[in-house]
Amino acid sequence: MYDLKGKTLGRYRLLTPVARGGMGQVWLGRLQGARGFSKMVAVKTLLPSRDDAERLEGMLTEEARIASLIQHPNVVQTIELGEHEGVLYLVMEWVDGESLGYFRERAAELGGMPWTIAVQLVGQVLAGLHAAHELRDEAGLLGVVHRDVSPNNVLVTYDGIAKVLDFGIAKATQQALSTTKQGEVKGKFSYMAPEQLLGDSVDRRCDVFACGILLYVLTTGQHPFTGQTAAAVVRAIVSDEPIIPPSKLREGYPPELERVVLQALARRRDERWPGAESMRAALERALPAGFGEAARAEVTSFVNRVAAERQLARRAAVRSAQLAADSSEPPSLPHVATPNGSASVSSLRAVSLSKPAPDEPLVAVSQSNAAEPAVALPSRVGKGVGLLIAACLLLLLTFAAWPSRERLLAGGHPVAAAPPASGAPLSAQPMPRPSSIPSPSLPAAASTSVEKDPSGSPALAAPGGATPRVASSRPKAPPRKPSKQLGAPSNDLLVPDYAH
Repeated sequence: MYDLKGKTLGRYRLLTPVARGGMGQVWLGRLQGARGFSKMVAVKTLLPSRDDAERLEGMLTEEARIASLIQHPNVVQTIELGEHEGVLYLVMEWVDGESLGYFRERAAELGGMPWTIAVQLVGQVLAGLHAAHELRDEAGLLGVVHRDVSPNNVLVTYDGIAKVLDFGIAKATQQALSTTKQGEVKGKFSYMAPEQLLGDSVDRRCDVFACGILLYVLTTGQHPFTGQTAAAVVRAIVSDEPIIPPSKLREGYPPELERVVLQALARRRDERWPGAESMRAALERALPAGFGEAARAEVTSFVNRVAAERQLARRAAVRSAQLAADSSEPPSLPHVATPNGSASVSSLRAVSLSKPAPDEPLVAVSQSNAAEPAVALPSRVGKGVGLLIAACLLLLLTFAAWPSRERLLAGGHPVAAAPPASGAPLSAQPMPRPSSIPSPSLPAAASTSVEKDPSGSPALAAPGGATPRVASSRPKAPPRKPSKQLGAPSNDLLVPDYAH
């Protein structure tokens, strides 16, 4: 049940796993739409668990409920929560980039991250968190708190856009619904606020503390709270020991920037910035060069310089996963029906160009509104030849009757058409061209019929008694219906001039 690679959940095919966390696994997925449409997505599924499966499903449902309400460019978008054959899954946008933790490590190798780039990225994180903190529904403010802001829960695209993700342990503090047990601590210890570690109530200032740690780490390359064990880190966070100022760790650290960082790391939440937006505004005042279009362009340049090889390798892996999925998919049918019953030429062309089915002929599809069944090509050719022969016979019979009609219209009585020369077929006789082409409908007195002579050959019976022969190799032609109006004038403009 949990071997999901290559499986399809609803509209999404799971291509390859990309990450694994405490409660679930994230897959590179592909939305498979109509007429060849596809889109890359990230799909989160729960890990197998027999003890707390119900609680994990509640957490995933709560994450989907909260994250789907947040519409902000600095928050990873949630697309859908679905369930397929007992597997609950959450669909999110696919971010073409790396975690902030990756860029932190690479910057440390290169001598540290520039101030402006660190401030720009943390400013984007604060903007996304502010959108979550201010989230409201019809009942009012939800009081959402992320509670797990860390470098691995921030993705940075190759275009330099930071996006907060993983609201899996986010909490709506103003609502009774909560998946946190009494006394349970959620989040990463090294990025938790003191009140969170002590199990007290939390609010948006908990996320401000985490952003203070994030900015400290990015600008100094060191964590403000260190210890050999997790217990030692927790003790350092909740104690009253002073924090080493960033200027002691990195020469030339801007004083105003240091003041913003230290206020965010205040252990008493009343002394911190009251919210994410107030901290972001303080950063902009402290280091204006870290904001604006120039700073965004600098971030993009830094990201592409640091992760150039990684970017190529990552996109190659994504293409490889798509090709592997395509090779295992069943071939698409060439005939695609539209809702009104007609066939789609554009769909056929898309299927044929993207991946033609082996040993399958290309079949032309009509664009008419009426539905028509698929017919094999040889059958259509046979019908066309038969219709062409029938049309030629009908034209020959009509031209054969024209002289008698002219005599009828000229003299007021029917005149028999002259028989052809002996031994010559009817189609070889020259026919006089009338001054105007009459209507194909013949008068009743000049109607013709097909009879059999004593030799067994079909003959054309004319009113005058003459019976011109028709070549015996032709099929029997259907009898002509007499016109109901004798001598009715025809509209020559509606009769096509085949001679021209």
